[in-house]
Amino acid sequence: MRILIIDDDRQQAENLSALLMRLGHNASFRIDPVQGLAALNSEPFDLTLLDMRMPGIDGLTILKRALELRPDSPIVMLTAYGTIDTAVDAMKRGAFDFIVKPVEESRLRSLLELTGKATEVSRMASLSAPKGPDDDLFVAADPSMLKVKDLIRRVAALSTTVLIQGETGTGKELVARAIHLNSPRKEKPFVAVNCANLQGNLLESELFGHEKGAFTGADSRKLGKFEIASGGTLFLDEIGELPLELQSKLLRVLQEQEIERVGGVKPIRVDVRLVSATNKDLSKMIESGSFRQDLFYRLNVFPLTLPPLRERANDISALAAQILVELSSTHGRETMSISAPAIEWLKAQSWPGNIRELRNVLERASIIDEDGIITPEDLAPSPSSSPSPSPSPSTSTSLSHSSSLPLSTSISPFPYPTTASSVSQPREEIGKLNAMLEDSERQMLIDALGKNRGNVVAVARDLGIARRTLYDKLKKLGV
Repeated sequence: MRILIIDDDRQQAENLSALLMRLGHNASFRIDPVQGLAALNSEPFDLTLLDMRMPGIDGLTILKRALELRPDSPIVMLTAYGTIDTAVDAMKRGAFDFIVKPVEESRLRSLLELTGKATEVSRMASLSAPKGPDDDLFVAADPSMLKVKDLIRRVAALSTTVLIQGETGTGKELVARAIHLNSPRKEKPFVAVNCANLQGNLLESELFGHEKGAFTGADSRKLGKFEIASGGTLFLDEIGELPLELQSKLLRVLQEQEIERVGGVKPIRVDVRLVSATNKDLSKMIESGSFRQDLFYRLNVFPLTLPPLRERANDISALAAQILVELSSTHGRETMSISAPAIEWLKAQSWPGNIRELRNVLERASIIDEDGIITPEDLAPSPSSSPSPSPSPSTSTSLSHSSSLPLSTSISPFPYPTTASSVSQPREEIGKLNAMLEDSERQMLIDALGKNRGNVVAVARDLGIARRTLYDKLKKLGV
């Protein structure tokens, strides 16, 4: 079985993973609950072992979200606090079973046998169930994206032409792939063409192909994307960049279901579902005469509008976790986690570059991060951050201290863009604010050190900050 362990105790997780692999199973673990949910959302697991208690969030909350992501996959709660009440509560909420740490091998074997049977029964029962939109393709917890997923489910089974509209970086090609993979054409090719990459004759040849000798350099016959995508889906990205001459030829293809290669004289029948996308306002382009109205009507049979990332705050956390999983795999590193304050900072940005910009920011942070936990200090100010006036000395002091606000507050510890009003505050008010922030943070650090008996590593983990940053704060505040 493929088994996922979500436990903030790395040593416990490593030991349990090793035991499971010794028993012949494929086990992996995540020490951060957000990373764990991202793994559940992107990978198929037969069983999840979920720790009951984790810093900042309890296992029952994670259990609820995990069951929403994988309702057909058993979840077993891990705990060092083996009370009957806790076990009953977890199982009432949907947990398959309950096991006390440290896990005994005999108990684990029995549990695996039971869950194996349950998984097989579930798998057999689902063989005839209709498939919904592919959850592995993209994160969707925000209501706006859940609506998009529902529309994908509705249109995927048909051959209807779809027009996807949305800002740059919102995932238009990902949605096109989801439509294809959930359609009867999923076994046939999915072919993507960016209409902005080629112009004129080159784009025409790319789409429709050409015959030998059709133009200088055409030394052999070439099949176009319409023929290559036969039986499948052709995705035309940035359709608004299509020249008017090619717009008329595309219109003919949609009307007649046939193409002519460049230099050819014989029509060729094609069977292709067309999905197109744009980040432009095609209605305004029609008014200006740069886009054909009749083609727009053909393309816009089923419109899908993707919300920008700034309107998907509920998805930021899972998106960040999923991106970090991908980046860790790409760079051959252990999966990184991200602190709650860092998530709050991400949610505060406007993201004009959307998911693409989010990925760039996280990739940079993953490179400069030193201990596997991305904190606000690792995140460069997003290019989307509003420009601020040059700070006065007092403002600089305020920003310096705001980067170390108590992590228990709802205010991000990373400096947000300043406003004109904040710059104009009197020096004495800013000084009082800084003193209050320092006192609050000093007490927070003292409490955290007491709770963890002076263990700096544990304090840094609980607060979601790098050890280097913690040492700097302790020195600065005289703790």
